[in-house]
Amino acid sequence: MEKWDFDGWAESYDEDVKADDWIHRGYEEVLRLVAEKAKGVVVDIGCGTGNILEFAKCEEYIGVEPSAGMRAKFLGKHGFEPLNGHFLAIPLPDGRVDTVITTYAFHHVPDEEKEDAIKEMLRVLKPGGRIIIADVMFESEEEKRRIGEMDGITEEIEDEYFATVDALRKICTKLGLECRFQRVNRYVWVGEMKRAT
Repeated sequence: MEKWDFDGWAESYDEDVKADDWIHRGYEEVLRLVAEKAKGVVVDIGCGTGNILEFAKCEEYIGVEPSAGMRAKFLGKHGFEPLNGHFLAIPLPDGRVDTVITTYAFHHVPDEEKEDAIKEMLRVLKPGGRIIIADVMFESEEEKRRIGEMDGITEEIEDEYFATVDALRKICTKLGLECRFQRVNRYVWVGEMKRAT
């Protein structure tokens, strides 16, 4: 996590996400989409400064954020502090929430840890609960390479751990999850996962 200096980024984060760059294109639209799907008791992993709270209408919201700088910024904006945790260690008991959400954060989880991260999200879900992941993703590794070359962003793509829909579908199949993916724009997808009934 030190690689990205989230504590240092906290001060300018809210301005940076308003930039119409390739990563944050349609940022508010994506947050709104996720907020509409987030029902009941919601935990938001990698919640940053809590921008989704502008749109959230859930029964209870719990933020989880590993960066002390981001947690402090969140506290200043919203009057309460997120929990100190991350994708592989969510500081909640089993079966605590109805919906796990994450926006623009899953790409910080290395590919080899993505399955473990999804297992940890499943652990805190109540029966019938859902995981909603909104982030930059690509259909496949081939598509990731093609878009990177076409748009001149290969270096930026290789600097992060952007998921592919193909790889996430394989994880879902392995874990017995139903999943569906919605493409929001050229770069951002919203994935929904739940235990198969």
